[in-house]
Amino acid sequence: MAHWRHSLEGKLILRLAGIHALALAIGFLALAQRHYLLRHGVSDTIVVWAFPLFAFAVLGVVIYTVRASLRPLIAASRQAAAIVPGAAGARLEPGRAPAEIMPFIHAVNEALERLDQAFQAQRRFTADAAHELRTPLAILTAGIEALPPGEAVTKLGEDAARMSRLVIQLLRVARLDSQPLPQMQAVDLAQIAAEVGGHMAPWIYQQGREVVLEAPDRPVLVHGDEEALSGALRNLIENAVFHAPVGTEVLVTVLPEGRLSVIDHGAGVPPEHRAQLFERFWRAHGMRRQGAGLGLSIVAAVAQAHGASIMVEDTPGGGATFTMDFPMR
Repeated sequence: MAHWRHSLEGKLILRLAGIHALALAIGFLALAQRHYLLRHGVSDTIVVWAFPLFAFAVLGVVIYTVRASLRPLIAASRQAAAIVPGAAGARLEPGRAPAEIMPFIHAVNEALERLDQAFQAQRRFTADAAHELRTPLAILTAGIEALPPGEAVTKLGEDAARMSRLVIQLLRVARLDSQPLPQMQAVDLAQIAAEVGGHMAPWIYQQGREVVLEAPDRPVLVHGDEEALSGALRNLIENAVFHAPVGTEVLVTVLPEGRLSVIDHGAGVPPEHRAQLFERFWRAHGMRRQGAGLGLSIVAAVAQAHGASIMVEDTPGGGATFTMDFPMR
């Protein structure tokens, strides 16, 4: 009996039965009042007008009762809609949900638990595999560098560098998935751009391009993780270098309002590809295979973790401009 009273069916029946009993009681009182007035020769106009008002009142009570009964279901649906990818540990709160919906809530929570376990196993596998590959790749790279120069050796070196870059990106992906940037603090975008650009300048020069930095003299402070932001900027610069023609420059700009841009003068990004550009492992048909398609997805994940927006536009005169807009402190 207690279970029935806590069910949605039981609550609706009890509440509507109460309304029905109240309506009968008021109707009986109204008839008694009308009979009394008629016996004493008084007009029953007031009673006649009271019935429509009473009907509207009953309708309002019924609507309120139904909505109040369904409110726990609406709350559970909102909780489910608020669960986003990467929200580890997110579960539906039973609250005061009716008995009929409790098995569904428990089933959803158990499914979310299984998904969490599967995601964690996948992340551990990715991180472990990347860690295990780093040492043999380093040995392979050292062995290739010790070989006599030649076209085949150069090609092997490029392949080994590409594999090393993929391993580093997999480690970054595993870190972003498992640790939601715990080192958030005030960081200077201008300083990060200067350090990353200076560190990458020799490599960029080897690729036949140049890097130019335009930033204000004063700090541009945002709330973020310095390591993650540096990695995202490295990926944007690498992407720009790979697509910029030899002999051109890659421009990195930082604006006082918290805008970081990387500009190249390559072929640009067609509008129909921009929606998929930041998806993992996505590459347009015919695109040069410089990587596994992880770099820009890492940039998008870092931007999302920092509450920043990222977009790609055409560079005036040709090329692509990637821009991250950060909320200012």
